[in-house]
Amino acid sequence: MSDSFPAILLVSGIIIGLVLTEVLILIIPFRFSLSFQTRESETKGILVGSWFIFGLEMLVSGKDQQVSVVVGGARLVTRPLSSLMAPKKEHAEAGPGPGQVPGIISSLLRLQGPVLEAFLDLVRHTRLDYIRGAARIGLGDPGATGMVYGLYRAMIPLLPGDRINFTMVPEFNCEVCEIDISARFRITYPFLVLVNAVKIAKHPSARRVMKTIRKKPGDVTA
Repeated sequence: MSDSFPAILLVSGIIIGLVLTEVLILIIPFRFSLSFQTRESETKGILVGSWFIFGLEMLVSGKDQQVSVVVGGARLVTRPLSSLMAPKKEHAEAGPGPGQVPGIISSLLRLQGPVLEAFLDLVRHTRLDYIRGAARIGLGDPGATGMVYGLYRAMIPLLPGDRINFTMVPEFNCEVCEIDISARFRITYPFLVLVNAVKIAKHPSARRVMKTIRKKPGDVTA
């Protein structure tokens, strides 16, 4: 009995860890937020996905695109997106040949249904936390600026103030466009992301695409 006790303790710990992980996945929602800022000729966009204390952040500003791994609000690793997307030199010549392209396209078209179904499933379980925005708008023409500002004032009472908050400052004497918008959404059951991803990956068309891409152009028979 004494010899088997460590093994029993180890198995019990693994089972408890798996159960706690599953409970956390079911209870803690997955959140993703969008942020868009424009200042004259400079535009910056930020996309953040997070669950629990873990997150992934993508920054797009002109030609500067970066991806960061975030834990507990601190950026641990930041890499240029180009370095992650660029293929390795030794595989530079690999890729689908001309004879493989029609098969890949037809398989991707068959995936439209499963992808749309998965997307709608996630939309049904997605909730809006907030949308916040601020704008400073001047069109150079006081009349046109006044029309835009009047439209803004007419739309504000129609929006739910507890979740959507947007302010606008009109500039009648100059031409300016400065906009800051941020929004956050949450998927109430984040386990659905994994479930739908597995469904799409196991679809015969998805498998066919991956199998075709792995083939070398010379392996395709006429």
